[in-house]
Amino acid sequence: MSNPIFRVHPAINFARVGNSEEYYIAPETAAGDLQGASGLMGGLPIKAGTEDTVIEESDLRDGQQRLKRQAARFRLYRYDQSNATYPSGGGREVAIGDVIDGKTVKDIVWMVHLANKKANNYAIASEVTEDGKTVAVEEGIKAYENGGHPPARNREEFGSDLDTTERLSKLVIDPGPRTIAAADRDQPPVVPFSRQSEPSYVDRQGQVQQVADYPVSFPDDHGLPMFNPNGSIRTLGELTLEKGSGRLLVLGGYGLAAGWDENGQAPRLNDAIDNDNWFDDVSDGPVNATVVFEDGSCVEAVGGWVITTDPAYAPQTRNVVSAWDDVFNTWVEQLGLVPALFANGQYNPDYLPSFDDDILPILHAAMLQQWNTNLPDAAIQGHRFMGHITASDDPQQKIPSFRNLIRDPNDESQFEQGGKLMPLSLGDAMKSFLTVSKTQYFMLDQWYNRRFSRQSVTYGPGERLDRAVLQNCLGGRYSPGIEVTFIVRDVNLYRQDWQGATGPFRINQAPLDYSQAKRDKPFLGVGYIPLRQAAVQPGDLSKFMALPWHTDYNSCATHTPDPNPAGNNTLYWSWPAQRPVAVYPASQCSYDRSAGQWNLGGQLYSVRGDEGQGTQTPYPQQQGRFQCYFDFVENWQKVGFIIQGLRIPDGKGGNYGADKFLEIASLFESEGDSVPAWPTAFMPGYQPPKNCGPD
Repeated sequence: MSNPIFRVHPAINFARVGNSEEYYIAPETAAGDLQGASGLMGGLPIKAGTEDTVIEESDLRDGQQRLKRQAARFRLYRYDQSNATYPSGGGREVAIGDVIDGKTVKDIVWMVHLANKKANNYAIASEVTEDGKTVAVEEGIKAYENGGHPPARNREEFGSDLDTTERLSKLVIDPGPRTIAAADRDQPPVVPFSRQSEPSYVDRQGQVQQVADYPVSFPDDHGLPMFNPNGSIRTLGELTLEKGSGRLLVLGGYGLAAGWDENGQAPRLNDAIDNDNWFDDVSDGPVNATVVFEDGSCVEAVGGWVITTDPAYAPQTRNVVSAWDDVFNTWVEQLGLVPALFANGQYNPDYLPSFDDDILPILHAAMLQQWNTNLPDAAIQGHRFMGHITASDDPQQKIPSFRNLIRDPNDESQFEQGGKLMPLSLGDAMKSFLTVSKTQYFMLDQWYNRRFSRQSVTYGPGERLDRAVLQNCLGGRYSPGIEVTFIVRDVNLYRQDWQGATGPFRINQAPLDYSQAKRDKPFLGVGYIPLRQAAVQPGDLSKFMALPWHTDYNSCATHTPDPNPAGNNTLYWSWPAQRPVAVYPASQCSYDRSAGQWNLGGQLYSVRGDEGQGTQTPYPQQQGRFQCYFDFVENWQKVGFIIQGLRIPDGKGGNYGADKFLEIASLFESEGDSVPAWPTAFMPGYQPPKNCGPD
């Protein structure tokens, strides 16, 4: 007997909200990675019902122009030995009927538990005294040092102790666990995370058990008058199977935000990140699988995790610093992931990064930023230049001013240096400007000194999925972020015994005994807190995000830095790869037959009100967003997508080409404020409204 190890992959995956019942599947290639001779970039979602056919314009919305949701697809892999090094290069997908050590796989029973704990968590912003005044400051993980934490959300109504029965009952959205059996793959059921579906779990014998007494909780359940502008939050999504294969599909909610009425009025919505009395329907939780054999025995796999979050409006545009870069940096520097790269507190100068895997993604990310921002022509040419560098080029000839161009994460004085240092984006909590990770910087420096490999790294199929899905998410600037936040840099978030059966990048999942659930007692507790050792429960990753997510997305177009260096008046972008600011609509492009080329139309803001209503403002720092937070709650689903021209039909039997990334499927009219070229400056005098809800 070889005692095989079973693991769910990806280790972390992302579903995304939409207001349609229909869906596509999360991308399994990385944004910015070339996929072949056609020039198609990775990062595109996959058409439902297919293995790897990527979407095009017509697949983003349903027949009623509602935004499709993104399903997270999970697979089960078998490993013949535990990890000794990373990457292992191993792993084979498991399917029903496989014979493993003489035993036939009869079924794979999936179990998922989604929850939303946002309202029962600490705020993003801490209260800090400066010059005798109490101000809100985003400190990130620093706020949790020495046993500290920011103030609790909803503390005026429910107090500051997160562990009270009242808070856990009323502020946590918890439908409980759900199961689905891969044996039903030919006629996949839909199992919702709602009151219409009874909670269930898998016991140690591989049997599904119902939990009739699970304390299911939704915001409408507590006898308080609700404000539901787009409908009640009655589900966090559902489970289903990929027909024929039995792979798991997890779908999230519908992009809803709702709150408790305040004296007969809509609840106040007056902050970009922390709004009391509000809920949304994003969530997260563990994804487990039990392998059941025909002889009645069973084996529990190493589980994964799913996070449901905002739509990815520019799926092929890579972040210069992705979530993968932060996760990888943490594992390299603190958990001994690649000793040949980093050991004994230092990077190894003899380590040779792979050009294709470690360098080219950063260069392509820089190239792609031009399609989501209002760069001037000279900067656009510079970004394009970066994207065309190859492994055969001499980096010192291509970029002679490398050390004067790339902001050094090892030099704190550069955190406040803006100008034209790269990356040209706002920084993380307590940092004015963005830097690449320390691992990225080391890799770039090795390449610049001509110490790199032209060979690609060999990843196993599950390892490749782990990496790709995180490469498609935001990193670097967690203020608080979109999919994940600063907690990905905390080793306490993960299972650290990775060199055994677990493998790397696994969330430190809390063991939960569902047989002990009681109807009159909250099942989930406070759970994970940064820099503590408490294990991670359902809802513990998404709870550190903005509440509701809509206000943060609306706000993060352009800003001055925070903290703002003395004398700076220039506006910079927050998350242009994940939250596009200025875009080129395909509808505005025209074809010049005499020149044989497409001409781009003028840029528009990605977020724009019809005929300027709701977004129009003379103040540069407020452009590209609704002036009322509530307007984005009502209009988020109108935002268009930026995808490569190869996947946009031009109506003449062709497409817009590989060299353009254009906005399509926007429900906003193609009008709005003109978009000036960067740099733009803060105009004093304007104060955005604190609260302007529905009439």
